[in-house]
Amino acid sequence: MNFWEGKLLGLELFHYWRCLGFLFIGFFFKGLISRFLSKYVFKLFVKDEEYDYSDSFAMHIRRPLSNFIFIVFAYLAFMQLAPLFGKVWLFKQQVEKHTDPLLMDAQKVLTVKSFTLLTLGRNIFFFLQILSFTQIVLRVMVFFFSRLEERAIHRADRERQQLLPLLRDVLRVLIWVTMIFVILGVVFKVNVAALVAGLGVGGIAIAFALKDSLENLLSSFMILLDKPFVIGDHVKINGVEGNVESVGFRSTAIRTFDQSLVSLPNRNLISNALENFTQRGMRRVRLVVGVPYGLSVKQLQDTVTAVRERINTQAHVTGTTNVYVDNFGDSGIEIVIVYFIRVAEGVNFTAAKEKVNYEIYEAVYQHATGFVFPTQALVKADVFDHVTKADNKAS
Repeated sequence: MNFWEGKLLGLELFHYWRCLGFLFIGFFFKGLISRFLSKYVFKLFVKDEEYDYSDSFAMHIRRPLSNFIFIVFAYLAFMQLAPLFGKVWLFKQQVEKHTDPLLMDAQKVLTVKSFTLLTLGRNIFFFLQILSFTQIVLRVMVFFFSRLEERAIHRADRERQQLLPLLRDVLRVLIWVTMIFVILGVVFKVNVAALVAGLGVGGIAIAFALKDSLENLLSSFMILLDKPFVIGDHVKINGVEGNVESVGFRSTAIRTFDQSLVSLPNRNLISNALENFTQRGMRRVRLVVGVPYGLSVKQLQDTVTAVRERINTQAHVTGTTNVYVDNFGDSGIEIVIVYFIRVAEGVNFTAAKEKVNYEIYEAVYQHATGFVFPTQALVKADVFDHVTKADNKAS
C-alpha cells in the first residue's frame, strides 16, 4: 500500500502527511529555530557593542519567539487540510436583494453569508500570531530599555534614569493599542478608519471619564520638561520626605528614610510646593546642647572652639559652622551649634550627621565635664501665710 496515494474523507493522503510534518517541525524544532533567529537578529541590528548581550537577549525572547514559531507551523499544518475544513459549515444564511432598489420589479439576487470551520481556524491563528508577535516586540523593547537604563546608572545620568522608564511605558501602551486595532481589522474585519473617526466623537466623554488619569499623565510630562527633580533627589512634599525612585504615568514613587515606598499622584507634585534638598547643595543642621553652671569663661570658650574645630574636620561638612553661647537655661548654659552637610551623590546624610554628633559629644565631655539635663531638687522650708495673719490683725 502506498501511503502517499489514496484519499481519506475526500482529501489526498499526502495532505495529512504534510500536516503532521509541519506539526512535528514546529513542536520539536521551535527552540532551536528561536535560538538561532534571536542571536542572528541581535547581531544583525546591534553592532560594535562593548559587551555581547546576544545570549541574554536570546534567553529574554526565547519563549514568545518559540510560541510564535510553533503557531506559524501549526497554521501551515492547518492549511494543508483547508479543502476539508472549508466544507464544514458553522453558519450559513441566504439573503435576497434587488439589483436596483429603485425598481419594484427588479430581479432578485441570492447571496449567501457563510462561516466555515476554515474561516474560524484562520481567525484564531491570526489572533494568536498577532498576540505572540506583540509579546516579542514588547520583550525586545523592554530588553533594550533595560540596557539603556543600566548605562544611565553606570554613567550617573539621572535625567535618563527618569526619562527612560516613562518612555518605555508610553511605547508599551502604543504597542498594545496598535495590536488591538490590528486584531479588529484583520480578525474581526472591522473598518478601523471608521472606528477611529467614531472615537473622535466619543473622545470628549472618554476624556471626562479619565480626567484624573489624563491630568496625572500630563503632569508626568510637565515634570520631565520642567525638571523640578530627577531620580535620586532628596525632596519633601505634603509632609512626605525621601528620595525619588521613579516617575510613572500616574504617580511618582518616593522612598522615605524608614524605607517605606510612598506613591504621590503627579498632579500633586505640580500643584503643591515641592522642596528639593539636593538642588541647594547642602543641608542645614541646628541643635542646642547644655553645659553645667559653674564653668569658667575659659572652659566655655575652649568648649565652643573644640566643638567648631571637630565639626570642620568632617569630610562632608561644608559652609560656615557657627557655635556660640546663646542662653542661660533652667538647667544649664545653652550652646547653639549650626553646621551644613554637603548633599551629593553617595553622601549619606544620616551617617554624616552621626559622625558629627560623636565629635560634639566627645568635645563637650573633654572641656565642659559633660552635658546637663533637667533635674528637680526637694528643698525643706518653713510654711508661711502672710495673708491669714494680716486678716487676723485687721479684725
